[in-house]
Amino acid sequence: MATSTIGAKRKRLTPEEEKKRQEQDEVVTAAFALSHFMFLRDRIQAGKKKKIIKDDTEETLDLLLRWTSDPPKNLPEATTAVLGRCSKPIRKQLTMSDVKGDQNRLMLSKAQVDKNFMPLFEESDTLLGKEGTRVSVYGPDGKVHEMVFKMWNEKTPVLMSGWNTFVKEYKLSMYCDFLTVLMFRHKVTRETCVAIDFTRHPVARQLSERISKIVFKGEDKD
Repeated sequence: MATSTIGAKRKRLTPEEEKKRQEQDEVVTAAFALSHFMFLRDRIQAGKKKKIIKDDTEETLDLLLRWTSDPPKNLPEATTAVLGRCSKPIRKQLTMSDVKGDQNRLMLSKAQVDKNFMPLFEESDTLLGKEGTRVSVYGPDGKVHEMVFKMWNEKTPVLMSGWNTFVKEYKLSMYCDFLTVLMFRHKVTRETCVAIDFTRHPVARQLSERISKIVFKGEDKD
């Protein structure tokens, strides 16, 4: 069974650390603006075919390999207070379909869900079928959002029924935002819960298949 170790409470930042954090936020904001500009430019250049120009650069590969090699950030106190048995995290880049309002779903890798999440499921949980399983999703700030975890088209695990609200509340954006998704059992109620955090990287396009395989499928290996 895959497990994950969660760290202690977040410490209060010193003035110097706070200043550095503000500087990093400014860089991230600029990266987001660049991401949006490049996306619009690519769509115009692609024309009617709407071909997506993917990121296959070594700079992006190196950036993401360093990100995935670091342990996940400490969860907020509101989440750690109820954290029971938990899974190994799944990480992914947000794509266009993940943030489109008419989709209202977060798509996850079936291979990673089967390996990391399914060991936490019990016989009473219903992932297949029309209903799925209701889960409490803890955001980066510890706030709880109610969603449904189910199979879409019988082959793709998704979080839905509340995902659009989550995207809007945390101002998530495609391509530059990368998620860390963790499933756990509530230590008191034993209900199925999910914790989601995100990291914003200066990435302006969808990752190429080559980079995705190296960065994310590499996490399937023990």
